[in-house]
Amino acid sequence: MSENVLVIGSGGREHALCWKLAESPLVKRVVCAPGSVGISSTKDNVESVELDVKDFPALATWCKDNSIDLVVVGPEDPLANGIVDALQAKGIKCFGPTRAGAQIEANKDWAKKFMQKYQIPTARYKSFTDADAAKEFIRSAPYSALVVKASGLAAGKGVVVASSKQEACQAVDEILTEAKYGAAGEVVVVEELLEGEEVSVLAFTDGETVSMMPPAQDHKRIGDGDTGPNTGGMGAYCPCPLITPEQLADVKDQVLQRAVDGLKAEGIKYVGVLYAGLMVTKAGPMTLEFNCRFGDPETQVLMMLLETDLYRIMKACALGTLKEVQVKWNTGMSAVGVVIASKGYPETSTKGCVISGLSQVSKDEDIVVFHSGVARGANDSLVTAGGRVLLVAAKRASLRTAASSATNAAASIDFPGAQYRKDIARRAFSKINGLSYLESGVDIDAAANLVRLIEPIATATHRRGVLGRLGCFSGLFQLSAMDSHLADPVLVQGTDGVGTKVKIAEIMQKYDTIGQDLVAMCVNDILCAGAEPFAFLDYMACGRLQLTVSATIVKGIADACILSGCALLGGETAEMPTMYEIGKYDLAGFAVGVVDNLKQLPRTKEIRGGDVVLALPSTGVHSNGYSLVQKIMAETGHSFHEKAPFSKTNRTFGEEFLEPTGIYVKALLPAVKKGLIKGLAHITGGGLLENIPRILPPRIKVKLDATKFTINPIFGWLQAKGRVSDFEMLRTFNCGVGMVVIVDPVCVNELLCLVEDTIAVVGTVEVIGKEGGHQVVVENFKEAMAPLTAPYASSEGVTKKSLSYKDSGVDIEAGDSLVSLIKPLARSTSRSGVLGGLGGFGGCFQLKAIEQEYKDPVLVLAADGVGTKLKIAQRINKHDTIGVDLVAMCVNDILCNGAAPLTFLDYFACGALDVSVAKSVVAGVADGCKQSSAALIGGETAEMPGMYEAGVYDIAGFALGVVERTHILPKINDITVGDIIIGLPSNGVHSNGFSLIHSLMKKAGLALNDKAPFSEEGLTLGEELIKPTRIYVKSVLPALQRGAVKAVAHVTGGGLLHNIPRVIPESVRARLNAHWWNVHPVFAWIADAGAVKDDEMLRTFNCGIGMVLIVSPENQAEVMNITRSHGAMVIGTMQARPAGGARVVVDNFASALDFTRRMPLLTIKRVAVLVSGSGSNLQALIDTTRDSSQCMCAEITLVVSNKKDAYALQRAEKAGIPSLVFNFKEYGSREEFDRAISSALEAHRIDVVCLAGYMRILSSEFVQKWKGRLINIHPSLLPKHPGLHAQRQCLAAGDRESGCTVHFVDEGMDTGPIITQEKVPVLKDDTEQSLSERILQAEHRAYPRALRNVATGRVRLGSRGDIMWHS
Repeated sequence: MSENVLVIGSGGREHALCWKLAESPLVKRVVCAPGSVGISSTKDNVESVELDVKDFPALATWCKDNSIDLVVVGPEDPLANGIVDALQAKGIKCFGPTRAGAQIEANKDWAKKFMQKYQIPTARYKSFTDADAAKEFIRSAPYSALVVKASGLAAGKGVVVASSKQEACQAVDEILTEAKYGAAGEVVVVEELLEGEEVSVLAFTDGETVSMMPPAQDHKRIGDGDTGPNTGGMGAYCPCPLITPEQLADVKDQVLQRAVDGLKAEGIKYVGVLYAGLMVTKAGPMTLEFNCRFGDPETQVLMMLLETDLYRIMKACALGTLKEVQVKWNTGMSAVGVVIASKGYPETSTKGCVISGLSQVSKDEDIVVFHSGVARGANDSLVTAGGRVLLVAAKRASLRTAASSATNAAASIDFPGAQYRKDIARRAFSKINGLSYLESGVDIDAAANLVRLIEPIATATHRRGVLGRLGCFSGLFQLSAMDSHLADPVLVQGTDGVGTKVKIAEIMQKYDTIGQDLVAMCVNDILCAGAEPFAFLDYMACGRLQLTVSATIVKGIADACILSGCALLGGETAEMPTMYEIGKYDLAGFAVGVVDNLKQLPRTKEIRGGDVVLALPSTGVHSNGYSLVQKIMAETGHSFHEKAPFSKTNRTFGEEFLEPTGIYVKALLPAVKKGLIKGLAHITGGGLLENIPRILPPRIKVKLDATKFTINPIFGWLQAKGRVSDFEMLRTFNCGVGMVVIVDPVCVNELLCLVEDTIAVVGTVEVIGKEGGHQVVVENFKEAMAPLTAPYASSEGVTKKSLSYKDSGVDIEAGDSLVSLIKPLARSTSRSGVLGGLGGFGGCFQLKAIEQEYKDPVLVLAADGVGTKLKIAQRINKHDTIGVDLVAMCVNDILCNGAAPLTFLDYFACGALDVSVAKSVVAGVADGCKQSSAALIGGETAEMPGMYEAGVYDIAGFALGVVERTHILPKINDITVGDIIIGLPSNGVHSNGFSLIHSLMKKAGLALNDKAPFSEEGLTLGEELIKPTRIYVKSVLPALQRGAVKAVAHVTGGGLLHNIPRVIPESVRARLNAHWWNVHPVFAWIADAGAVKDDEMLRTFNCGIGMVLIVSPENQAEVMNITRSHGAMVIGTMQARPAGGARVVVDNFASALDFTRRMPLLTIKRVAVLVSGSGSNLQALIDTTRDSSQCMCAEITLVVSNKKDAYALQRAEKAGIPSLVFNFKEYGSREEFDRAISSALEAHRIDVVCLAGYMRILSSEFVQKWKGRLINIHPSLLPKHPGLHAQRQCLAAGDRESGCTVHFVDEGMDTGPIITQEKVPVLKDDTEQSLSERILQAEHRAYPRALRNVATGRVRLGSRGDIMWHS
């Protein structure tokens, strides 16, 4: 420990170097010149000395006198001025390049030529000394020449990345003409603007060897979200994951080593740090610039991770022996540094402010505070002494934790005017251990593969009338393709599942027949209404999508559809990893049939005593009673893999119990159509005793003789082994009868001849006498069962007690109770066309009720669920809105085909039925139905013990709608380049992506009762996440029915990236701008809490847009007029799609998320509207500022008029907004009048003034006073047609388009800088009035958009009177 080191500099970078050098066992003393208070207090062996570091001879003498072994130069200025040359000439070793080497930073023109010469990848450029030539190049360059650099040293601030050519030209003037950077700006370099992420890669070098440091990222802009002016750097983090290891290897070889070798070839031995500022583009890393020294603030975070002795590295560089040193970094940790700057920075700095809170921060050994601009004040206090005052650096195991620790530490340090960024490292969060939907257990690609796999299977089921294919939002069926003899068609709809039979399929790993069960349970039900089934949809829920299993199930469904004459039109596959274990499934189905109203069954009024009862046999247990089956199997110790003693074909128990449900459509439909049948009863849950009464009139009963129908031996085994009573058998199982038929005696023979399948007379219909009694009597059941139970009647292997369905966990009485409770809810949704009520086999809708509205109606069918959002409802015990989600997911889908919802059915599956919970869910369904004008006409409640844990349930929904064939959407062939994309806001997450949310909550240790950090209402996470999916029927349907929309996309699973492509042709792409809508705060929280990548966000969540409409420019105004009150906004356009290019491009999503994060920090701007007339633009501003989904950050707090009878004053009064009227006649001059208004505006603390049809010429004094805060709207595309009668001028000029312009106001006539414009096409037959009306509607869209930009700070008026944009 004998070496002495001199560090040149005084900032945070030098503090970090001194701190690290002082740790070296080789170093005795570290001296910093001129140093700082903070540096002096680093360690005992560190001190600051006052030296004139510009006096190189004196400095060399001092080094000799003080036995300095190594001089480390921090800043770039001494290096560029030749400090190393001077010291080395005196034999003093230095860490830093010579003056010639420092050119690589000090002379950007030289550096660019050097990079070109040695083929170092960099942006295209040109250098200038003449401002006019530079500006002409900017305007005419074949690339975006928007990066303007002062060639010399400008303290890290001489680079302007312009957002427009105008801003770039302004930067040229500032550097060359105004000499903003003095001699450093004598040459200006104009570069190509590269797109990507900026990354800093530094390296130690001895002139031969390059030892690369971990990549870091600096944050140059002063404000969060990279807003505001450039600075020397507001924070940094390391390692930076935005560059891959492969790219880093290229940087080392093609940038750093190539530069060192090139310098050597130029005769320059470069020693020290070589800093490459890179842009990681799609084409790979490109060099933006080189620096000849350590970066600030990168150095501070790099030193936190350096494990090797810094002095040893530097000495090796100076001696040329770097290759002998193995430099190690702790890249398993992350370091984040947050700069705290003084008030006014970067334009000015505030000195002398007392700093507090440092002692509190110093308690954490992994948090270090580096001093950049600190001095000693009175009473030994520390005070600010520069722009950048401190940097708080934290080292942690994860980047997110390090960022949080550094930001929190910065928050605990205080001084007047302190400012710091709260988003350092945020851009990298998506790359560090980011969650994805796939990692959460949901594989979107697998679902897409399944659709491709099953599409030909479904297509094979199609029949005449089917339109479209799988993969669309809904299934379509043209009614005119049905029987032309249907005079008064009635649609009959049924839904059902297969109960716990699916558990046996899972046990046996045999799924090929379970699909037939699903179809049979539905089509047999609608057959009972006399209907011919023609369409089917399925819902499949699972823990993980297994393609083979799923395809097998769908193949079974398709085969059964063919058997029953149904077309498989679509369905929903729900992968729910936190609700179902892997390998577990549940199924629900939805069938639709049609019958002439006069031929509906049952003909209850015609059923009378003396009618004959016939039965078609069941194939086995069918799909009901399986909870009791499994209870018996478990209690008797049998395995489903054992051979079944009752099997006639030597099959196992599992194979026998999986015998598929019989389908009776083909057997009975001819007799139904011929009118031979009075009633049909499908024997399902409830058995013979509860299903037959559903078709009987009061005071009528059916008497069956059990010896007349064949009872399958399987029922004998079940009764014997489970000691099940006769009554329980008859109300749980079908007991050999699959379908009961009631006919008039005179029709029996004809029926028997017509039905080709097995059918037998099994009983009669009788009148119930005065003595009363049950509606179903089964005689001789005990006698019929005796020979079937006898083989198994021994006490061995029999249950200890008589088992019932209730013993197995199914409570039929509870189910009946629920039906009685929800009948009023269903009735409350009824609409014209609904026939009957709940309790029948199917729900019925009479099409005559809507026939006046449709010439060629097409039915649109959709199925969906709500995924693992259910877990939120179940965990917070709030079930009243989840039904709204269910309806929304279905009816929003059918909107995508242009259809109006008509009816809805729900499926509710649970382990144990909680009647109050189920009622609450159905109440939500009813609410959703009312919101969408759909009638709740039926459903299914499935109690499945063993499949769902206590308190857990799943739900599925099925919606049916209708659309005129000529209005079917999407009109894919009509969609073209230039079409407008309109978005309607979501209500939050809606019902997709919840598996990822569950994963991030688990990973972050969050609970649903935690306060939601993004909630504006102070709600918990559970309360925020449970908010229901928005239903878009009333907001969108009117536009669809006018034929003004080309396509609609419901943004569900797959997000914007996967749903929009479903409705657009391959030749175009949707280009969206995320700045044009409000990204709901919940999505910023998800992105941050789960470190979710932007692309993953966009393909998993709706990200603030729940529904997308594509319209032609000609129809934009009409559609926006209809939908604006529902929050609609233009969010993009259709473009030509490059070959192989993305089908959806979302610009500015990252910065839109940043804006959302900043929203809570923004102050609400107080806005005054000056108006002279009706105030329609005032109304548009009032409506949007009061719509929280618009994120306006503004409120209208004052209305001012120069006319006391202006209708706008009534609008203000109605809205509760104060108003003032100023009469010009009461003032001596225009200036005096304007001063009075200005004083009123100031008294009301107005921030922004909007002119809305204000028919006064403003005085220059007023305009100057409110400059940058005064905006106006004009009815033309300025600069064309300023002044009055703009529409008349437009028509006279023969323009093909007009529109409106919102601009800042200056002293000229409509000459102020433009904020936004909206185009309106000029139509062939337009008059001045018709064009004016359409432009006015465009104004109602453009003005709020412009106000939002101004109020949120996205746009402002620059000091030179030009527009400044901040993303």
